[in-house]
Amino acid sequence: MDATTKVLVSSGGVFEVEYENQLIYSKKKLGRFPEQGEVVKIVYGLDQGLPLADAQKQASLGIAPLPSFTEWLTSFITRKKA
Repeated sequence: MDATTKVLVSSGGVFEVEYENQLIYSKKKLGRFPEQGEVVKIVYGLDQGLPLADAQKQASLGIAPLPSFTEWLTSFITRKKA
């Protein structure tokens, strides 16, 4: 199964992002837009095996590393497919 990421289209200022069929970011729930790189950091944390809540927390606190493109591409290519 290939990884999928999608932004869910809606109205009223709602901004939500799903990754592999799970909601990883919701402006509606958090009341704010993501910080620069926050969604990418969540996805990277998930790809590194972190539980969703931990990946979200690290990304929102700014303690999650933002991978270089090479690091991200390597992890994407070599990750195990479900």
